[in-house]
Amino acid sequence: IGTALVKALEEEVADRGGITIYLGADDEYGKTSLSGRDLYPDVLGNLRKIRNTGEHPYEFYMKIGFSLVGVMPDANGYGKPDIILAKRVRRGAE
Repeated sequence: IGTALVKALEEEVADRGGITIYLGADDEYGKTSLSGRDLYPDVLGNLRKIRNTGEHPYEFYMKIGFSLVGVMPDANGYGKPDIILAKRVRRGAE
């Protein structure tokens, strides 16, 4: 069901002229290796080493074509980051 819902969203965004979908996947409950720790000073290095330790949905989004594009440390409190993903749904010149 989740894949079908995201696919419908992608089509709607593309039909309306959107190019890319960005989403934030909170890690408030310790579901990844990024949770519960200080990601500074090497935020992107920590993102490169991300592991799913508790069924966090970022892997679902990656399986359907999204890419990890960033992380916002402490977005939901100390050690509770937002994991940022994106997917291009339409080329800009179309």
